[in-house]
Amino acid sequence: MFHPEQPSSSKRKLDEAAEQSQNKVRRTVRDHLAMDYARIMTMTTVICLHAAVAQKSYGSEKRFLCPPPVVRIETPYGELKNQQLSMCIVTENGDRGSDQRSPLDNNMVASFKYLHVAGTAKSKSFQLALDIAEPHVTAPSEQTTDSAPGRVWASFDSAPVTIISKPSKKTAKTRNISSCILAGGPVSLFNRINSQTVRTKYMTIEHAQLCASNLSWSAFNVTVIRRHSDSAGPQPVTYGSEIQLVDSLTGITTNPLVIRKVDKGKVSPDDGGPVSQMQKIALQRINPDGSRSYLSAASPVPGASMPGAPTPGSAGQPASHPLLFQAPRVRDELRDGVRVVTDEVDDYLCWTIVGISKFQYTFFDGSGHNSPVPCVPITPFPTLFTAPAYRAAPHTIELTVSNFFYQHPDTLVSTPLEVWLGNIGPLRQRIFQATPPGPLTSVTPYAMTAGAAIPTDGGQLVEAGPSGNIQHSQHGNTHQVIIAPPRFIPSGPLHTIVIVDLPPINDIVKTIQEGMGVQNADGGPNTISHANPNPNPGSGPGSSTMPGHALPLLFIRGSDGMGYHSGRSIACDHSYHEVSVDGIHSRSPADGRSPADGVWIAPGPAPPANGGWSLRVI
Repeated sequence: MFHPEQPSSSKRKLDEAAEQSQNKVRRTVRDHLAMDYARIMTMTTVICLHAAVAQKSYGSEKRFLCPPPVVRIETPYGELKNQQLSMCIVTENGDRGSDQRSPLDNNMVASFKYLHVAGTAKSKSFQLALDIAEPHVTAPSEQTTDSAPGRVWASFDSAPVTIISKPSKKTAKTRNISSCILAGGPVSLFNRINSQTVRTKYMTIEHAQLCASNLSWSAFNVTVIRRHSDSAGPQPVTYGSEIQLVDSLTGITTNPLVIRKVDKGKVSPDDGGPVSQMQKIALQRINPDGSRSYLSAASPVPGASMPGAPTPGSAGQPASHPLLFQAPRVRDELRDGVRVVTDEVDDYLCWTIVGISKFQYTFFDGSGHNSPVPCVPITPFPTLFTAPAYRAAPHTIELTVSNFFYQHPDTLVSTPLEVWLGNIGPLRQRIFQATPPGPLTSVTPYAMTAGAAIPTDGGQLVEAGPSGNIQHSQHGNTHQVIIAPPRFIPSGPLHTIVIVDLPPINDIVKTIQEGMGVQNADGGPNTISHANPNPNPGSGPGSSTMPGHALPLLFIRGSDGMGYHSGRSIACDHSYHEVSVDGIHSRSPADGRSPADGVWIAPGPAPPANGGWSLRVI
């Protein structure tokens, strides 16, 4: 017998389950916001650093990626140390090279030292593909390093890495900025004797000092103190500029150094052109007596004439050593009656410089189960194509997102992710299909992921309500069921445009205050008054913002509460300042009227809307 009340009963149960799941997400995010903002303890972050360019291998040679890609996992779950990491190269046509596996060490770091680009195809770039899998369950006697991995629960892809045949011998042209080392950007520096791979040392920071290591490397941000030539805007680093290297992880900074070009073992002091990728440079120090010395990778071993970077594990050879400065051979000669002084440098005084790229993904278990390994794969990962755009008039934020749809495990319906601002959510959103790329535009990623929805007439897709479920399109009365395709099969739009209705600004400010632990005298959450717009007593008077505090922009997978950090947050700035009347009695108008009369004090403007608060995407 048919019971007409069953559909409504089932819908009520689904709504209750969705509400319970959303409450768990709110508690999880609220607990995170209440913690120290300098540390993300409830979230897991996967970070990969790799070279922005790579040399192609020819024939049977193998030019390994240098420096080798390094993966670091920041997580509160020690169980992730047992996960198996593998990385491979994906060509432009989607072909995957052989996987290289690397275990996580005690610092949750893995390095992939034996990846190389084959020279069989005329490829201009490639991608790195990182997989994280559960360890394969076998008997202890059957466990080997070559055993097949278990279930893959995360797959990440890098941005395209440019392939070069060999480093440019000539000075780069400024207009070709993609081949230059940019000021402020991260770089890696390594030293190689006689171009031998086994004799490679990387510049790194160990024990709070600058070292050369054949096992690990550090990414340094290049800070330009004084340029060889004055220029405005983001510019490449030029030879002759005075720079400082700042370790991106620890913040340790070197003393000022002058970057010099090296050509055929000689320093070129007059070259002021841009520094190119993979070029050999020397880092010069001017001593108090006017003499010059250069940063050296030579081993500080008594009696060692050449640095000879040892292979890992060599007896009697340290894996790293502090860097020292060494004087060059100075050639003083006359050329056409002109005195020319040239510094000649050996290989151990030369460093190869290469720009560093990074991909970083942060996720968390919003269900409150605190499971270190997700039961359902977390990828494809939703990624912002551009910076979110805040529209003040409609109080909305516009997002351009890839992988915004996922296949619901129960209904197999392509379902949009929920958008949250901190623990406020899910927010109401309107979804549009992005304009397809033109015939001359190449934006297709190599590793294609799940597709998105099929557009309706007028370009409008579907509208997701607060529950995150797909509702009826505004241009039709039927649901659209889209089954997500397997990975690496291109289908659907590349990205989705999402217009999100933000909560009232006062609610955002209150949520940030609650995360900061700001309280009233009665113990309740503090509110912002016009007389004291500073919500953080420790920030001092006159502060117009809540420094270091913002609400993260999150994507939530409604089926299981899996949360994704978009990499962006929304901060609040206060634009209304009340005029201080302290000391006003010490001044009086020329006619002698008393300030108490209030006649000569002009009335101030009315407080602006939203208490003077405005939003800013960071």
